[in-house]
Formats: sequence, structure tokens, C-alpha cells
Amino acid sequence: MIEMLQRHSKLEAGMKKTLLILFVIAALVLSGCANQENNAYEQAMKKGQAALVSKDYDAAASYFKKALKYKKKDKKATRLAAQTTNFLVAKSVTDHPEQAIKALNMVILQKNGSGTLRKDARELREQVITAQQKNAEKTSSNQSSQSSSESSSGSSPDTQMSSSDDSSSVSSSSGSSATSSNSSGVAVSQEKAETAVIKAAGYTPDEVYVDTIDNGTYYSMELRENHTNDSAADPNTAPSAGFFRYYKESGKITQLDLLSNSYKDVNH
Repeated sequence: MIEMLQRHSKLEAGMKKTLLILFVIAALVLSGCANQENNAYEQAMKKGQAALVSKDYDAAASYFKKALKYKKKDKKATRLAAQTTNFLVAKSVTDHPEQAIKALNMVILQKNGSGTLRKDARELREQVITAQQKNAEKTSSNQSSQSSSESSSGSSPDTQMSSSDDSSSVSSSSGSSATSSNSSGVAVSQEKAETAVIKAAGYTPDEVYVDTIDNGTYYSMELRENHTNDSAADPNTAPSAGFFRYYKESGKITQLDLLSNSYKDVNH
């Protein structure tokens, strides 16, 4: 009887030991799988961010989506995937400025997104807006020329000649005046331009960050709120405070109106 009890006890001990070993093995396998998925996620994210730097946006979007397969609800991968997708959408609809600018604004205003992608989006948006304005000016000029041509066709040759002479005189005078105005203008340094824009926007230098691009005749700037010393706000976020242009010769400051996708004068 005693021997039977001893055998039973040994059998139970052996089973417990076997179960413990199996449990440890299972835990190690699961841990190994988790580590592999985490490593795959990290690799996909690194490759995606590297692709953004090299401006391979399609590859970047693919890598961020791949990262989400390993961590389905990861906030960082979700943000970067959405931001990159919006940029690709904007690039595909540059022939439709309003749609492109709307998508680019979403890229720029993406919280905790890629700074590299935000900068690329700002540059592309400037190109789209500039092209849009040039097309509008060209259309307006064509309409004006057509109207002038129709008006001239109804006048006498003598009147046309007189009008032409007067027009040439006025044009010459205007050109001379414009040249004088441009030559007398003094280009403002980037630092002074940034100071002027910050003041016009109603901020102080310690309240905002300034991201400036020199576009030749004007500085393009984005102001972002600085929450570093603000205990009531998240110090890791920098919400956009607006997009501005500072024209070097005239000192005029304009701000982008997101609803109309056009720059409007700022009183300062």
C-alpha cells in the first residue's frame, strides 16, 4: 500500500514537472513571436521614415501600413500612414488646386506627424498656390486683352493711333515708376521678417516656433505654438498658428485663409 502511494506521488510529481516544462516552452515561444513582431514593426517604421527623407512617398506609405500589420492600433504608425496617404493624394490632384491644398493642409496640421513630410507639404502647397495665382492672372489678362481688342475695333484709325500713343506713354511712365520703386525698396532680412510676422500675428517670439522658406520675392512662414513653458498644454505638441508670407520689397504681410485657399492682407 505504501509503495503504491509512493508511486502515485512520484507520478504526480512527474506530471507537474512535465506541465511546468511545457508551460515554460510555450511562454518562450510566445515571447519569441512577440519579439519578432516588435522587431519587424521597428524595421518597417525605420524604413518608412527613411523613405520619407529620400522622398519615396509610395514606399513610405507601404512601410507604415506594413508596420500596422504587426501593431494594428499603434498610434504613431497610424498617424504617419494617414499623413503620407494625404500627401500622395495631394500630389495626384495638383491639377485641382483646391483639392490639393486641402489635402496638404491635412498633412501640415497632422499632430505629432513627420516634420520632413510637413516641410515637403508646405513646399508643394506653395507651388500649387503660386501656379493657381498665375493661372488666375493669365485668365484675367486674356479677358482684359479681349475686351480691349473688341473696344478698339469699333474706333477710327486716328483714334486708335492716338490711343496707342497715349497708352505707350502711360506704359513707359508706369514702367519707369515701377523700376524706381523697386530699386528704392530695401530687402528685409529673414530675422526681421520673422519678427514682423510674429508681431502681426499677435504673438511674442517665445510663444511660437517659426519655419521659414525663402521663395525669392517673399518669405513663406508657418508659425507653430510653443508649449514648452505652458503647464496647461502638452509640451510635445506644436499646433499650427497660421501660414504667412512676408514680401521683401514692400513689407506686406499676408496670411493664408484656409477656407478660400488664398492669402489675405494682415493689418500691422
